[in-house]
Amino acid sequence: MLNALEAARTWSVRRFAVASSLGVYVGRPENPWTEDLSLPSVGLPHLIIAFKKAVEPLTTHGLAGSGVEPVVLRIGTIRGPLVDPESPFCPIPRLVNAASPPPDVHAGGGDVCYAAGRGRAIALLTTAPKLNHEVYNVSSGRPFMYGEFASALGVTLQPGGSNGPYLDITRLTEDTGLEPQFDVAASVADYLKWREDNDR
Repeated sequence: MLNALEAARTWSVRRFAVASSLGVYVGRPENPWTEDLSLPSVGLPHLIIAFKKAVEPLTTHGLAGSGVEPVVLRIGTIRGPLVDPESPFCPIPRLVNAASPPPDVHAGGGDVCYAAGRGRAIALLTTAPKLNHEVYNVSSGRPFMYGEFASALGVTLQPGGSNGPYLDITRLTEDTGLEPQFDVAASVADYLKWREDNDR
């Protein structure tokens, strides 16, 4: 991370984007989570989230006065191609991989976003002529229930499960003009097509 920041300063790049996480909001009671919320000082559930929370001020302070524009991307839970089938953050890959629905996956849900759609969002944030903020939520902008994905796969989940918070993406859409590309059915079809030639 420090080497990348030094390279950005040395080469005088226009913009430097760093991948943070929706997990930085853990401890906030609001729903949805917006970028203007102050980040709470709480114990974090995973080392990855702790590191991503730490890189936010490292990036903004490390580039201060350098002429390099920092942009912090608070990315939602990714699903789709190349996602770890055993991801502790999202049960959707296990729905696709299993012959029958995993018994511990319920119909609840929260913030998830399809990899291809979020890749497009990140590309727009790194290439937009002008950004009005340093911090952007990058996700689908609405809560998804795992039962929706199960239905698209033709399976039924156990009822219940909690509905977690999700990311508001108003800043993202206003500053990039991003339009949704994948609803649940389209994303499941795209992922299954990709899986025909790929293990993950």
